[in-house]
Amino acid sequence: MIFFPSDVFVVMAAVGATLSIATSSSTQSVSLWDFLTLDMSKSVIVSMEIPFASADTVFRSYKIMPRSENAHAYVNAAFVMQFNSSTSTVTGEPTLVFGGIQAHDIQATQTAAMLEGANLLQKDTLTTALAKLEGEIVPVTTPVSSSAKYLKSLAISLFYKYYLAVIYDHVDPRVQSAAVPFQRPLSTGTQTYGTKPSEYPVTEPMTKLTALLQTSGEAEYTTDVPPLPHECAAAFVLSPQANCKITGVDFSTAEGMPGFIKGLTAADIPGDNNFMTMGTAEPVLVSDVCEYAGQAVAIVVAETQRQADEIALAVKVSYESQGKPLLTIADAIAAGSYFEDPGRQPIEVGDAKAAIAKSARTVEGTISCDSQYHFHMETQTSLVIPEAEGYMVYSSTQWTQRTQAAVAAVLGINNSSVDVSVRRVGGAYGGKITRSHWIAAACGLAAHATGRPVRMHLDIDTNMKMIGKRIPYYATFTIGCTEDGILNGIEATVYNNCGWCNNDNALGMALDHIDNAYYVPNWLVTPKACKTNIAANTATRSPGTCPGIFIMEGMIDQVARTLGLDPDTVRRANLYKKDQVTPIDIPLTYCNISTLWDDLYSSAEVESRKAAAAKFNEENRWRKRGLSVVPVRFWMEWGWAVPYTVHINIYAADGTVAICHGGVEVGQGINTKVAQVAAKTLGIPLDTISVKPSNTLIGPNDITTGGSITSELCCLGTLRACNELNERISPVRAANPKATWKELVAACNDQGVNLSVENFVEEKTDYQYSYNAYGVGCTEVEIDVLTGELQILRVDILYDCGDSINPDIDVGQVEGAFTMGLGYWLTEKLIFDQDSGQLLTHNTWEYKPPASKDIPIDFRIALLRDAPNPIGILGTKGVGEPPLCLSCSALFAIKRAIENFRAEIKADTVFTLDGPATVEITQQDCLVDPSEFYF
Repeated sequence: MIFFPSDVFVVMAAVGATLSIATSSSTQSVSLWDFLTLDMSKSVIVSMEIPFASADTVFRSYKIMPRSENAHAYVNAAFVMQFNSSTSTVTGEPTLVFGGIQAHDIQATQTAAMLEGANLLQKDTLTTALAKLEGEIVPVTTPVSSSAKYLKSLAISLFYKYYLAVIYDHVDPRVQSAAVPFQRPLSTGTQTYGTKPSEYPVTEPMTKLTALLQTSGEAEYTTDVPPLPHECAAAFVLSPQANCKITGVDFSTAEGMPGFIKGLTAADIPGDNNFMTMGTAEPVLVSDVCEYAGQAVAIVVAETQRQADEIALAVKVSYESQGKPLLTIADAIAAGSYFEDPGRQPIEVGDAKAAIAKSARTVEGTISCDSQYHFHMETQTSLVIPEAEGYMVYSSTQWTQRTQAAVAAVLGINNSSVDVSVRRVGGAYGGKITRSHWIAAACGLAAHATGRPVRMHLDIDTNMKMIGKRIPYYATFTIGCTEDGILNGIEATVYNNCGWCNNDNALGMALDHIDNAYYVPNWLVTPKACKTNIAANTATRSPGTCPGIFIMEGMIDQVARTLGLDPDTVRRANLYKKDQVTPIDIPLTYCNISTLWDDLYSSAEVESRKAAAAKFNEENRWRKRGLSVVPVRFWMEWGWAVPYTVHINIYAADGTVAICHGGVEVGQGINTKVAQVAAKTLGIPLDTISVKPSNTLIGPNDITTGGSITSELCCLGTLRACNELNERISPVRAANPKATWKELVAACNDQGVNLSVENFVEEKTDYQYSYNAYGVGCTEVEIDVLTGELQILRVDILYDCGDSINPDIDVGQVEGAFTMGLGYWLTEKLIFDQDSGQLLTHNTWEYKPPASKDIPIDFRIALLRDAPNPIGILGTKGVGEPPLCLSCSALFAIKRAIENFRAEIKADTVFTLDGPATVEITQQDCLVDPSEFYF
């Protein structure tokens, strides 16, 4: 039997609590250990008794978990001991309870017996106790638990912490901090930026127009569209096995369940069984070969969503395995499983091989980063309503036009028979660019089959199992450099794990950003797109770019440590200079990265803080601090964004303005920025403007919202449309110079002036990019060597946002992007069953994005002042994705702390720290050895 990993049980068992159990006829008192095997039928717990502790009792409890709060433990422990401080001996037998080691909690009884009467100040007492405990801690692991090695090391380390706490006044000051838990103060933050009051409301810092609606819960999302008469709900039936052939789908049990309406398979699709209307076909429902566990094989329709979800689990899917699934890049490399088209040609600049051969030093290595779930606040959802003209589709999508095309293709009808509308999306991060088409198409199929409105809202388990995530990357590299760390040439092979299909492959973005902010004259980078049996991975905030930049940072970090140099020195020495050219032929006609680096280094007091961290490290054996500074050069591309439509109406009755644009409000504040630009250009109050839901009638052919450029391009369309309106209004305004806006609009209407205008934004540029966004981030961390826990003490970011249209929104984007990156690099880890291919971390019990205590304690954001972007719209720059790329500074700060400890124990300080650097990885990379425990 597997017991719930209760922290309360561990603590109460350690202190000797007893439970009073009552039945209808009697009451008995039982220990917590006896309670585990007690038959509780017709019984109830009526009270708990906690024994009084004497003054010489020392109690401590511990919980080490994947993140700082709201997570179950890797290991939890509670220890109780009576300690005679005058004789330094243990009075009576201690109680040592551990959770997380086996399926149920355990007591280290042999160690406790050995400690009875022992003098804790005798060094052999600690040595003997550790040896006894090492024999008693025998971890039993599961696929989603930590390694047995970490669990054992952690349990022993927790006992050592307790030992030090008991004799705290007698221990070496260098180890005292190990006995003291992290004390986290409340987080603080500063936001610094410039504005231009003469341009208000443009550049004016303000909350989003719908902020109160969102925070009060009144904002309407797709699922909040009011229920319709005869509406029903749908849910997917998922394959339990990867790499198999589906031999049958049995609805017989499901048909007898309450609320069942219909079961659908691929045979029920009237059009194409394909929700991707471009690229490789991806089936709505698998009819033959199932590529991955979690792929949809059927749909059930029921009266309510809860019934549909329960019924879907009752459908029996039979299959024949076609062999063990390939899940990782390593699996794909071993099997030679690649896509013929990797999605990007190799990068070849100069002669990398020759440059490396001629270099004074050669550095080789590997670096990798894993996947990340999008973790939308709103999972994938859609509502499809049959109408006389076709179908009305409400979808949580970033791309209305392709959602329309997907529904039409699956139903075998014209695109003009499908209308798609989206007011706002509750988080997207790229996961709702193409994957949302799937849900809308399935809903459309269910609506067609039943003739009723159908709503589908994926539960988080289905959302995580079925939908692809951030693409993992792995790179091997050889670098030629000088003794001072100047890079001469890089030869690398970059692999990524596309999953079973490479429609949303971001390998090109990774290669295009692999240089990040550094000039290297010679490159040879070969892409390899791996085909595996997991869900087709997809765009995730800064797709490809964030991993590509991390690979570069990993390479330059490896150069610095191999040469024995400060990584900051090597980074600064290799930064791009103005007019240099990148590997993909982008001339840097504007480049301020060196200035940003120096300004951040000064404002963040990096040198003095490094000295303070070094002093802290000298004074603390088991706590270490590290700082890392990372730059980013992120090129923005408008060329792919073809097009965005902006439609503006001015209503003659009262002069109010309605705007509909081709972008989608996904939380980035696009509607607020559009309204600000319209208000400024038309010269009217902001509260006279309303931004309407995006839809395929007004924006029939618009591209997806993504790439950090949608806000500025929709603002450009708004600016142009408003200017056109001003031109139409101008003659009437000249004739009525004292007229109010309402009077002016009425006069225009009376004179037949068209107060409706549309602008079609289709920007072209001479180069692949439009402009570069630059930024620098510094992160300082403190790690607990014994457990791997950490605190992010301070983060400083200086970001070149140009002239921000709305600094409040853009600062929020910087903070949010960086925090999302912290999850990617530190806490979020996906685990698959090696035989079935099933995702095991498919809900919040096992998958842990950052929580409120995982953010920086001191979070300082500065937007560069007085730096208008001459290429950007109204001088602005995109901000949604680049700051995420700075978050790897946290990982490298952890690496600095680990290096310090490894240097202290005379271990190799040149090692690779891949992402995510979880608490387990951090502790294990510290090479903790109980034989070195002392007091």
